[in-house]
Amino acid sequence: MENATSVLSDSVRQALLLLVAANQVELEVRYQQVLRELLFNGRSTMRPNRLKQIAADEVESFKRFLAEPQPSAVGRGAALHQAGLSEQPVMRLGATTRHFLVGQLPPEQLLPALALIDTYQEQIILGFVQSLEKAVFTVQEKSRQAYERVMTREKV
Repeated sequence: MENATSVLSDSVRQALLLLVAANQVELEVRYQQVLRELLFNGRSTMRPNRLKQIAADEVESFKRFLAEPQPSAVGRGAALHQAGLSEQPVMRLGATTRHFLVGQLPPEQLLPALALIDTYQEQIILGFVQSLEKAVFTVQEKSRQAYERVMTREKV
């Protein structure tokens, strides 16, 4: 039974990879639309001239995730945070991926495909949160050091 599930998963992975490769430009355009809509949502700090590259990188990252036997997208999540995206655009990119691909898959591949897409999105979120936590820690550490410098000066 496990072997049959593995074969189905591999075939769905291949089907998704072919679908993404065949529709790469359209998916990039959809990603750009989402990013543009949320560009000024108050929390994102990405530069508008980077939208096209971020969208293209997202498609490439998803293709790599589908092509690798032991895929990971944690690094991509960190890269999205470092590019200045807030959580809302990251979540909307995942929803866009699901909506785009689900409408093009045969019913028997739908559940395994959603499981793969969800795994990708979970790893994106994990990397995003880890990068966010690291950034918060860095800011806190700088604030602590500045506070200590001020307190040391006042004692003198």
